[in-house]
Amino acid sequence: MQTMIDQAELMKRFRAAATKFIAVVDSAPQLEREAFLASVSRSMVELYGAALFLPPVKPDTNGTDEPSFPADEEDELHKSLREKIGAIDVYWEVFDTTAKQEPVQGSLAGDISEIYFDLKQNLRREETGTPKSDLLFDWRLDFRSHWGRHLLGALKAIHHHYIE
Repeated sequence: MQTMIDQAELMKRFRAAATKFIAVVDSAPQLEREAFLASVSRSMVELYGAALFLPPVKPDTNGTDEPSFPADEEDELHKSLREKIGAIDVYWEVFDTTAKQEPVQGSLAGDISEIYFDLKQNLRREETGTPKSDLLFDWRLDFRSHWGRHLLGALKAIHHHYIE
């Protein structure tokens, strides 16, 4: 079991990695495609590493539904990233690698947008005074159940782009 000091340090590392990823995505308009992909992939590796160390905890509360970002804001980011990434935006993957399945289409812009807004939502919750155990629970749950999969798909697609 992690001590409170350990949890605080793990949260600090995760917060720093999440903030860095958000900053990289925010800097996309100023970067050429290759520089953006290199920078975002490095930040994804750091983010994934920090998320792996988030400890399992029980939340203090039953949680509340936080308002999400406006759909037009999400659509705008997705569109701008799709334009930035261009022809290599679409890739193919098997959604569940533990089962024999047909490949499904993925989108780097979609993956990056999903990660971005999940992280922003969770960091915003921290600013509202959400109990630390609730934050840790949600950060870990969102990583394990949602954005971690987007990150792995995107990272694999970027990796293949560089080796072809």
